[in-house]
Amino acid sequence: MMKWLVQEILNNSSNIIRISNALEKCSIDYLLVRVNKDNSLSVIDKDKRTPLDNSEKVIQAFILNEQIMIYGSKAFAIIAKDMELEPGSFMTDQFEFEVFQRELGNELLNNEITIGELSTLYPIAEEFFIRPTGNTKLFTGMTVTKKDFLDWQGRENKEGSHYIGQSLMIAPLQRIKVEYRFFVVNQKVITGSSYKVGDKLDSSRKPSAEIVRYVEQIVDKFPLAKAFVIDIAETEKGLKVVEYNNINTSGLYGCDEVAFVRAINELDFNSKKE
Repeated sequence: MMKWLVQEILNNSSNIIRISNALEKCSIDYLLVRVNKDNSLSVIDKDKRTPLDNSEKVIQAFILNEQIMIYGSKAFAIIAKDMELEPGSFMTDQFEFEVFQRELGNELLNNEITIGELSTLYPIAEEFFIRPTGNTKLFTGMTVTKKDFLDWQGRENKEGSHYIGQSLMIAPLQRIKVEYRFFVVNQKVITGSSYKVGDKLDSSRKPSAEIVRYVEQIVDKFPLAKAFVIDIAETEKGLKVVEYNNINTSGLYGCDEVAFVRAINELDFNSKKE
């Protein structure tokens, strides 16, 4: 059975608690770990919430010849890759809007996009949508006015700006009724829920059978990875794909974390690495 490393994240504790509880319910062995400033890992005592002095030895013994899944931040996913954990994270370089656009065409909500660095982009309207093109936490997608964008651009026109070399995309605003998140494992839709209704966060809505069928069609067309998250928008023009995201770092909203954990562990077909 696959083991898990779950990152302690103080400002995202609800997802971590839910995943931890799901692992315990499924009798799956896991460690709660803290990512230190030097990117080393400390094992956290689950009861005392304090780091163990022998963390490195505990982790090495835990992962030896085992398949390990991680859940936490993008930084943690990168550490898992450096540790050569298998599967570790399902993060790939395919989580880019240029890839979504090429593979999905008009099925993509923001298909009419302009891509460039902050310094090279120009407002396409008095108000428009902007976000990074890849799976980065530089900032989340948002609506911005022409004036605010130009002010932002001016402030970051300097050496050492965090935006230098970062690919951004801008697109016309879309009217969205409801946005849904789905967890997909081995090309099967495992669980899903709303995460936004209109302009408000709302994870209480369950997707209809029609929406699930649409997701299944998109997954068949472009599976992207062995496991991933896909967000779908219900619009006046029908259902559209918002984006794909790394399943190891995605929020749960109203999704069934137990179903997600069980589906991941069913991928554990070899039990141990050679």
